[in-house]
Amino acid sequence: MDVKTVPERASTTPVVRLDGVRKEFRRADRTLAAAVDGVSLEVAPAEILVLLGPSGCGKTTLLRSIAGLERPDEGLVEIGGRAVFDAARGLDVPPERRGLSMMFQSYALWPHMSVFDNVAYPLLSRRGGRPARDEVAARVGQALDLVGIGELARQHPGEMSGGQQQRVALARALVAGDGLILFDEPLSNVDAKVRERLRAELLAMQRRLGFAAVYVTHDQTEAMELATRIAVMRAGRVEQLGPPREIYDRPATRYVAGFVGIANEIPGEVAGVDGGRAVLRTPYGPLEGAAGPGLVEGAPGVAVWRPEHGRMSGQEPDGPNRWRASLRLSMFAGSHIEHHLDAEGIACRLWSDGSETGGDEVWLSVAPDRLLVLPA
Repeated sequence: MDVKTVPERASTTPVVRLDGVRKEFRRADRTLAAAVDGVSLEVAPAEILVLLGPSGCGKTTLLRSIAGLERPDEGLVEIGGRAVFDAARGLDVPPERRGLSMMFQSYALWPHMSVFDNVAYPLLSRRGGRPARDEVAARVGQALDLVGIGELARQHPGEMSGGQQQRVALARALVAGDGLILFDEPLSNVDAKVRERLRAELLAMQRRLGFAAVYVTHDQTEAMELATRIAVMRAGRVEQLGPPREIYDRPATRYVAGFVGIANEIPGEVAGVDGGRAVLRTPYGPLEGAAGPGLVEGAPGVAVWRPEHGRMSGQEPDGPNRWRASLRLSMFAGSHIEHHLDAEGIACRLWSDGSETGGDEVWLSVAPDRLLVLPA
């Protein structure tokens, strides 16, 4: 199959479907710990689903369970509507028969093989017969041209930069034309500038070719830029699943708010919840904001706001959600000025364009629609 051709799938059929997937590992003390704890989710055709979380949250184990490199203890894994793992039936289809490609963090290139041979390997090792030599050459050449290294076909991985090796690994994943590619932190081994460029190129290529992807990373910027949806993981579970803007602007929990981006927090007690609005009693008086899920009147809560959503001024502003603060430090950060402030022992960060006036004692304010009240 030509690498520019995406396999035809029914629009209603998820490329990947997980139902109750659970994988346990035994600790050194012989107790069991769930690396993946009952995860259920779907990946739509041409979607990039990013699994985001810190080390040890289960994202790589979940990816490897989709690939067939880990055998879950419970649950169901379907690819293209076909069950490839079903604990209830004892079904476990081997990785090479799952109809997917995978790009590893280490790239996993054969050092003794040329770039051409590395990329051709999936075609030559498939069951059911090899393509003709001319077809292999055409498909490998096309894949290398797609990632911009067609002229490097005869070089070996040891003669290439990290960014070039990353492109070889991507070409190898694309050449099979499976329609589903799994990415295990593929950009973590290249420097920041190259990483930025490769992210943009990868996204442009995915949109052009239309393959679906499950992408593991701990890099929040990478997740925001690449994802159609983000699954924020914690202790083997999906804490929140949604589009990047929803994850950033409306985090469902305090954990998600703190992990994705920078979040300022003001502790307090939930004074009232009315529909989608909430009031929190705080050391600065009542604060009004959007109500997060699970709020209970009288219970501890926390007001969360992003640094770019606050305002700083020398004069007391009108409206709700204003309090006094001491300016401790200001730093130039290129696109903005980052201010570090303290208000009655509660530290916060605020980003501005530097046009504010005032001294070390200032007023802070946050509009109610930019402040979110969550359970503590």
